Amino acid sequence: MNPLVFKTSTRSVIVRALVAVATCALLTSCRVDSVVTLDVDPNGSGTLAIVTTADAEIVAKYPNLASELSFDDAKAAGWSVSDVATTPEGAMQVRVAHHFINPEEATALLGQLSSEFGPFKGLALTRTGKDTDSTWNLVGQLQVNDGLNAFADPKLLTTIGATPFQATLANSGLDIGQAVGVTFNLKLPGKVEATTGISKFGTLQWNAAFDGSTQDLATTTQNTAVAATIARIFSPLLRWMLILWIVGMAGFSAFVAFWRYRRHRRTPTL
Repeated sequence: MNPLVFKTSTRSVIVRALVAVATCALLTSCRVDSVVTLDVDPNGSGTLAIVTTADAEIVAKYPNLASELSFDDAKAAGWSVSDVATTPEGAMQVRVAHHFINPEEATALLGQLSSEFGPFKGLALTRTGKDTDSTWNLVGQLQVNDGLNAFADPKLLTTIGATPFQATLANSGLDIGQAVGVTFNLKLPGKVEATTGISKFGTLQWNAAFDGSTQDLATTTQNTAVAATIARIFSPLLRWMLILWIVGMAGFSAFVAFWRYRRHRRTPTL
């Protein structure tokens, strides 16, 4: 297990940036979207990435927002953070990602994504079976409840003073879903046997609802490595065939040598 996964409270590090941008969106009727992607390789390793995009209106109204976001703690905890970039549409975008080596590490990282209020609850990735015939399972829920509490832990909310932002949201008549979007993408090895997500170009996708409703992220895939299975079955046969071929060639060579020897003895010497 990577010790850096637990060294820092990365949950508050990541959501601090999300809350900062989200509150700007709430105050200005702009929008910020976060896309969380869990990409798993057949050997169990992979990457968890969060791409957050603040629209051009936020960038225009808060030109110093990019320089005010700090990801030093996330970097110290092993997360890679891209430079804050500007899209062709003028939006601001940043990517935070962490590699993992097995499903246990992936589950630990998923647990850092949100607080008790959501949006990600009880996410766990498991793999059963052999390397050449594995069953993958993801369980958990996607739920946003209690406004900004869904994006931060209680200590962080106290630090930023969430109450004024909650009041602003209530007075504006806006729904938090109009200002904030959360999408979860999942890429698991093998063929999908069951899922509650929507398949788009080989990726399973869920979009968070902001009405307090719950979405199950339950997904099962079956990954059978056909080539590896065939190789495992036929490798003993091929090994014995190689042995027989070597023995046969040795026998043939011995026969030829013996035949030449006898022919030489039968040839009269002048």
